[in-house]
Amino acid sequence: MIAAVVHFAAGDPITSWYTALTWLLMVAAVAYLMVSTWRFYSFKDIDFGSRHPFRLILFLAALFASIYYFSRPVLFGVALLYMLSGVFWRLQWVFRRRSGPPPPTYKEASLTS
Repeated sequence: MIAAVVHFAAGDPITSWYTALTWLLMVAAVAYLMVSTWRFYSFKDIDFGSRHPFRLILFLAALFASIYYFSRPVLFGVALLYMLSGVFWRLQWVFRRRSGPPPPTYKEASLTS
């Protein structure tokens, strides 16, 4: 994400304090996510040996073309979407976990088996 920030700004120095504060908060959030135990999608289950739908190939071609022609905003957007997807899935897991009944205590679990 840090490289995306530098690439997005084209290496120009930050001139306003609120922009610097925004980048500082974003870098702190990314640093926290890097050392946390939150799960992010790893793309390991994608099988490139199998057949893919034509729409997926068009989507990937459009993505690569947009990265080639508009690398600054597109790479920053991809990095931001990836970061927000991890936060979204973590929040979804937290809210889904709380809606169910609590797990049985150790005594209750040992009495049933």
